[in-house]
Amino acid sequence: MNLTPIVLLASLPLMVVSCQTDDRVTSKDQLFLFLDALEHEYELACHEMGIANWNSYSKEGPADLDSAKARFANIFLDEKRRATIEEWRGKSGSLADEMLARRLEMWHRCFIGGSIYADPQIAALENSLQERITDFKLSYQGKPITRAQVSNRLREEKNQRRRHALWQVPGQLSSQVKDDLIRLVKMRNERAKKHGFPNYYSLVLHLHAIDEQWLIQTLTMLEEKTRPTYQEFIDASKKKFKLKEFDPWDSDFAMREAVSLPDKYFSADSVFAILHRFEESIGFPVDSLPIKEVVKDIPYGGLSLALRIPEDSRFLVNPTKGRRFFGTAFHEYGHSLQSVYTNVEHAILKGYEWIPGGHCPAYSEGIANLHSEFIDHPLWLSTYTKAKPAEIEKYLAGLGLPTVYRLRRLLRDFFIEYELYKNPGRDAAALEREIYRKCLLVEPGERDPHLFAANIWYTTYPCYFQNYVIADMIAPQLQEALTSRFGEEKLSNPAVSTWIIEHLYADGEAREWTQRIREATGKSLETGAYLRKLGITD
Repeated sequence: MNLTPIVLLASLPLMVVSCQTDDRVTSKDQLFLFLDALEHEYELACHEMGIANWNSYSKEGPADLDSAKARFANIFLDEKRRATIEEWRGKSGSLADEMLARRLEMWHRCFIGGSIYADPQIAALENSLQERITDFKLSYQGKPITRAQVSNRLREEKNQRRRHALWQVPGQLSSQVKDDLIRLVKMRNERAKKHGFPNYYSLVLHLHAIDEQWLIQTLTMLEEKTRPTYQEFIDASKKKFKLKEFDPWDSDFAMREAVSLPDKYFSADSVFAILHRFEESIGFPVDSLPIKEVVKDIPYGGLSLALRIPEDSRFLVNPTKGRRFFGTAFHEYGHSLQSVYTNVEHAILKGYEWIPGGHCPAYSEGIANLHSEFIDHPLWLSTYTKAKPAEIEKYLAGLGLPTVYRLRRLLRDFFIEYELYKNPGRDAAALEREIYRKCLLVEPGERDPHLFAANIWYTTYPCYFQNYVIADMIAPQLQEALTSRFGEEKLSNPAVSTWIIEHLYADGEAREWTQRIREATGKSLETGAYLRKLGITD
């Protein structure tokens, strides 16, 4: 992989004149110079944050998160720069320049999100929590155990008592960081209110161009429509495994037993070879792309980081097993493809992830899911695995069930965080039990530890889980568009990559995500394709 652009980047600050914040921008030509300099500084900050985060998880070098956030603070806590953006954004209608207007709009959003992200008190607490969560050592029966091992063993452990003990393990971490997480939520809320929002969650949805009322109505509808299917699964599992009660620690095991292809068909050793073979078949020149892949125990299933768009993208995947491991790898590769095929000049339109408002994560997750969904196509399974036709048929016939389970777990994570931001003073452990009842139709015991604070997403990617649900709506709608265009050849036609790049990647944030979905699929985002995938019809 060629990392030359990173080396060159380090020398650029010597050659670039910084923004002249003392001089008023009085003309369109001056505005271009102002934005160009500001965006260069912004891209340097994004690169430094990318390196710090990569090293934090990969352990390949020092991870100076505090210094990285200080670069963002120099930008987003500068009131003169913000005033210039707001002044010219107010004039954007008369500039007769759509691209310039879009840059100003994205800077407007980023100055709101960035002022909170780069707030020194928030940054210090968030960085401290990230380091504590990332470095925390879990134990089980007096011996060290990794997050991936807990996840894998919960799926495989046949003894309910031992499943219960494994399920409780993350509580060791949650108890250590819960109070600081609640404090972080309150601090974010305080800053959001200064911008006129009732809480930080509402602010984030606004910055990502997601209508809050539409979101809650959509998620509530999905919960209601999938509840009967999930209740049937619980009832059948209780009977099948002779369980007096079906508990939270039984779900992963029962789901693995209910619908899965054997892990032997998804060898971890072959994941990248198969991934490259498939992506090349649809036209991506995998050997020449600046994408780095690492398998590492991290607090996520997978994590993709665009260090410098489009020259350097990297991702890590947690060493889990089976189809889930393959799905994560394909998903993260999809993120990296978006990064390396973004083809816009201006840094603020490249879709860097760090500042709330800089891109729509739901869209990015959706077009990453487009790639992971390929591996549940019958032709893909027959081509890239040794599964027998009868096994594939049985697996695909029941695929709606694990998809429902994934949805309801995401709803659990979303509603815990959403309600926490609405009322951070409430009993968080009681809230967690309440949301378990609502979304997973089971409830932890009064003596069970709370687990929510061990979820690193609440710290480092706050207000994020709705993005996965929206992404799960986006991906099947895009898959249906590909089928309409290419038929079965969507798994083998090199022109597929051209379609994906032109419709989904190249323009970056030059267009709103809702417009990109509408132009790619011929309609606005809706739940129809997703519900069809779940096997649920009106």
